[in-house]
Amino acid sequence: MDKSLINAFGRRVRLGMVGGGIDSIIGGTHILALRADGFCDLVAGALSSRPDVARASAEAELIDPDRTYTDWREMAEREGAREQRIDAVVIATPPQLHFPVAKAFLQRGIDVICEKPMTRDLAEAKELVSLVRQHDRLFCLTHCYTGYPMTRQARALIKAGAIGAVRMIDITFAPGDRGTSLEPEDLSQRHWRFQASSMGKASILGEVNSHAYQMACFLTGLEADSVSAHLATFAERREVYDNVYATLRFPDGVLGRLWSSYVAAGNDQGFSFLIIGDTGQLRWNEEDPEYLWLKPMAAPAVVYARGYDELDERAKANVRFRPGFPEGYGLAFANLYVDFAQAIMARQLGRPYRHFLADLPTVEDGAKGMKFIEAATLSHDQGGEWIPCRLPI
Repeated sequence: MDKSLINAFGRRVRLGMVGGGIDSIIGGTHILALRADGFCDLVAGALSSRPDVARASAEAELIDPDRTYTDWREMAEREGAREQRIDAVVIATPPQLHFPVAKAFLQRGIDVICEKPMTRDLAEAKELVSLVRQHDRLFCLTHCYTGYPMTRQARALIKAGAIGAVRMIDITFAPGDRGTSLEPEDLSQRHWRFQASSMGKASILGEVNSHAYQMACFLTGLEADSVSAHLATFAERREVYDNVYATLRFPDGVLGRLWSSYVAAGNDQGFSFLIIGDTGQLRWNEEDPEYLWLKPMAAPAVVYARGYDELDERAKANVRFRPGFPEGYGLAFANLYVDFAQAIMARQLGRPYRHFLADLPTVEDGAKGMKFIEAATLSHDQGGEWIPCRLPI
């Protein structure tokens, strides 16, 4: 990371946040991540749809009362009109609000950092792509697992031909703790991701499986042509699907398999990948994220560890600690923020900035993910039929 940018810029990047307050699951992670490297300040927020929680959350984060909002629409209008406006907004609301919030801030010339899934449906995703391009704004979708140095190393190795031509892609994201595997005794306490009224019965495709699909595309540079998906519900009294198996066809005969679940009892995070080429394979597990295994065919395995000089430059770009001092999930998330903040600073200074965005999930990636979700849902509804899922952007 380029600390000299802060000196040249003269300040930290000013961020506002919509959602993400003290009643949010993911909000605390965003706040930790944006502050980790000193590139960003959280200066404004409409942190909850509940006014009392919004005010309490802003007070806890030392946000000035004049920049504490109980309505994101007012926040967009007032922040857009300020002389010292926010540079970007972080959207950490439930997905059905992502599009209208992003639109409001983009129209006021404010960059966007958005939680996944990007929108409620494909139509909104396509419009959001147009808005980002129309207003010439920066946009980052927080698929946080792309922030791990070892996933970036895997991407570089695949591009360099370390496993030959990719043949098979196998990605799992299957947690199974009590919070996801069981419905609460009091169903009024059910999280929005398990409410069909929120994002539909197939919301698992956006909340969990979107990470798996995005990782497949991120690592290999490929986009699936078609998908066959099967969804199921195992938890008693649950009104949404909680398990999905999806098989994908990629160009040149490459095949993929994604398993995403909320009910893999005994699993903790449960995120991992196996990429097999014609001369070897790469393996990585998010619960042991400092190490990436390269296993050539008929040769000894090679273990890559975070922090060493021999790694690809993109894998080293955000390393903070020397080998043997683990960084983990929070700082992988922070890597998205520091890359995005550097892009904002460099762009406003009139310097080259696109290289800071090279590993960040884009609005186009989000739209491709929504096309995949739409196709997988249709495939399940049609008994697992193969459905086209490629989205030209």
